[in-house]
Amino acid sequence: MSDFMAGSNQTDFHPTAFLFERDPSTIKIIQNIVSELGYILEPVMNAFSGLKRLKENPPELIIANYDFPDINGSELLRKINEIGYTVPVILYGSATEDVILKSFRSGAADYWTKPLLGDEMKERITAVVGAVPSRYDKLEIQSLMETLEREKKELKSLLKITSSLNVSGDTKISLNQLTDLASELMNCEAASIMLINHYENVLEFVVASGEKKHRLEMIKVPMGEGVAGWVSVNGKPQIVNNTQSDKRFTGNVDKLSGFVTRQILAVPMILDSEIIGVLEVINKKDNRNFDENDLRILNDMSNRVATVIAATRKIEDQQNFFVQTSNILVKSIEKKDIYAEGHSWKVAEYCHKIATKLGFSDTMKTGLHFGAVLHDIGKLAMPSYIFNKKLLSDRERELIRQHPIHGAKLIEPITLWKSVVPLILYHHESWDGSGYPFGRSGDSIPLSARIINLAEAFSIMRASNAYKQQMSLKETILEIMRMSGRQFDPELVKVFIGILEKENAPR
Repeated sequence: MSDFMAGSNQTDFHPTAFLFERDPSTIKIIQNIVSELGYILEPVMNAFSGLKRLKENPPELIIANYDFPDINGSELLRKINEIGYTVPVILYGSATEDVILKSFRSGAADYWTKPLLGDEMKERITAVVGAVPSRYDKLEIQSLMETLEREKKELKSLLKITSSLNVSGDTKISLNQLTDLASELMNCEAASIMLINHYENVLEFVVASGEKKHRLEMIKVPMGEGVAGWVSVNGKPQIVNNTQSDKRFTGNVDKLSGFVTRQILAVPMILDSEIIGVLEVINKKDNRNFDENDLRILNDMSNRVATVIAATRKIEDQQNFFVQTSNILVKSIEKKDIYAEGHSWKVAEYCHKIATKLGFSDTMKTGLHFGAVLHDIGKLAMPSYIFNKKLLSDRERELIRQHPIHGAKLIEPITLWKSVVPLILYHHESWDGSGYPFGRSGDSIPLSARIINLAEAFSIMRASNAYKQQMSLKETILEIMRMSGRQFDPELVKVFIGILEKENAPR
């Protein structure tokens, strides 16, 4: 979110904050803080009345005791999502890491650990919501939050594609899962993936979902024929909300399959500038028309499907597939953060050198590799603008510090990357406990996460961009030595400097 408009003349507007808390002393502490920030606090004594009030007159901020008697923090967040209102929710309670991670996973904007300190609460509320909003600001905030929510949903779809795939190397199994997912995401009766057979100059239904899927998978469509055939030749997506009024629609596929097609949304699948096929969905279940938003979502999915097709054609085992998937995700990170290009690969390279020197097993090296490559994946769940600004507000810096938690949350559902989750979650923790997000220290930080921390710092210091000059190798080594025992594991510093000295020794 951008900073709220400071010059608003809506001085009569006072935003409200709901507080799910029954303890009078805690209510008084929080009331004093939010009042100083311009909010009117409305204590909530039971969940039922609070949720009812939320539907009738939603506040600008919700603060809640995670262990509120009628409803815990995660359940409260779920209920708020069901209502469909986007509002920042701050939870507070014990410092248990499982609870904190669960809170962020459920959508909390922040989590405070007890004891609650006034000045810190004030700063963190401001970091979450900025200055006091005006009536006009609320519309701007809502629009920005809806945009972020849409980005998160699209990212969730991509990760769902990844986590649901059977990575046995069987392309058809993978594509069947993708068509089922396309039908589900688009709320359609059927979906299909057609690939171009250049030898016969036809589109082949490789896989399809829906009642007539087995009949469809035996059908071939001449290039240029029908809506899908037109898309395969012209490479342009098409929305047809009434097939009977479209001259390109022949009905031949319906005659052969027994299916009745009323609506079609078809997009080309393009790989390396070449059209390889068509992804299409048929007939909205709720009978509404396909629109530009549906087109954008399916077009984005077609790009992912095309990459998955390329990957599944080449994979020889599970790990090879996940290399391809990590490439997709890293490219997405680099697209969002223009100064991150090549960064993840450099970090992975340095990590490999350290792991080899330490005698890591192949399994440990593989886990470290994926942890290094994906360490910044949490950036995908955050607003794009924030990564390419020269000056950041305290609020924006605090948001960025949450990316390890967001990254762990995104990767956790993917079975083969379970071991990578702690590496992503703790890669910004420091040896002396001054890091984030949990302030872990020493050996309580996983060894591989400590390695990523060191390798990432080295990569950043050795890089140059519009904001800073590249540090020399000597300057970088001196800085790493200075931070040994503070940010970095001293033993890892010795190992890494030994590697650098050997590589750069006169020959």
